[in-house]
Amino acid sequence: MRKTFVVIVGILLAIALAGCSSQEPAQSAPDETAPAVESPAAESPAQDSQDGVKVAYVCKMLTNPWFVAEDNGLRDKAAELGVEYFSIDANLDDEACDAAIDNAIAQGIDGLAICINNQGNGPSVAMKCREKNIALITLDDDFVDENGDPVPHVGLPTKEVGVLGGEALAQMANDRDFFADGNVVKVIQIDAPHVSVLKPRLDGYLEGLIANTPLTEDDFIYTETSDCMLEDSLAAAQATIQGHPEVTHWICGGVNDDSAIAFLKAIEEQGKIPLENVAICGLGGYSMSVEEFEKGNDSYITIVLNPYKEGQEAMRILFETITQGTPMPELTLINGTIADVTNWQDLIDPANM
Repeated sequence: MRKTFVVIVGILLAIALAGCSSQEPAQSAPDETAPAVESPAAESPAQDSQDGVKVAYVCKMLTNPWFVAEDNGLRDKAAELGVEYFSIDANLDDEACDAAIDNAIAQGIDGLAICINNQGNGPSVAMKCREKNIALITLDDDFVDENGDPVPHVGLPTKEVGVLGGEALAQMANDRDFFADGNVVKVIQIDAPHVSVLKPRLDGYLEGLIANTPLTEDDFIYTETSDCMLEDSLAAAQATIQGHPEVTHWICGGVNDDSAIAFLKAIEEQGKIPLENVAICGLGGYSMSVEEFEKGNDSYITIVLNPYKEGQEAMRILFETITQGTPMPELTLINGTIADVTNWQDLIDPANM
């Protein structure tokens, strides 16, 4: 009987052990042919480094057609390169511009393209980017870093495009006999002194005009605005025209399309000087110029630049620097071409405005 009891207990223990074994199998040696699986902790750093490139554009006035085209160029090139991209409008406000830069940096950007509102704040922006290892490039309005060295820049050849416009204005004025006896010819120059890239454009206009007409520096009337955009340029133009009733023929070389169109509007509002006695050159070649060409206004020309291409070039340079370590060129220039009522359709692409 005792022997039978021992056998039964032994059988029950064997069954119990078999049940435990089926729930918790013993670890076997790893299969060297199976693919290795990394733990989430080991995967995260590598994944983070492959999240892609993120670039921001902080712009002083993203509602302006020039900067809209530039933004489009940056955005399209970013899409082509697989770059995550966003832009922020500073609305011509220093505090908003500073906040936009901090916002962009806080979002973990790898590169920053910027048209800054106040060039005097450039060194602090350069320092922030250097501390965060962010590639930095300026568009249109350049500035220096905290050491006084130029930050890599994409823009137009400032004085050279002014000379180009001055030569074209001189030809227009000569063809229309502006300098006949009895005529009083003056040139208005609208500037925003705190934006360093504008004055060289005006110097170029002056050089091109003086070299090709009887004008002297005394015939140039200089006036200042806050930003050379349409509204404040219009006020400056109106005041200048009213202050010089003796003028029979006006010439205007604009630092952009806004200042040139503002002067044109001021002439039209005054209504005393016919358009054939006016020669005006814009700089940019965007929508407000197209409107004048579509009206058939042959007293207006513009230097067609390519803000869309500027944006594309800035994005390309940033991408190659971030992904390949390619040094950024100090200066990348995109030149211009004179457009008038006869050829503007060949030079201006509305899709890039």
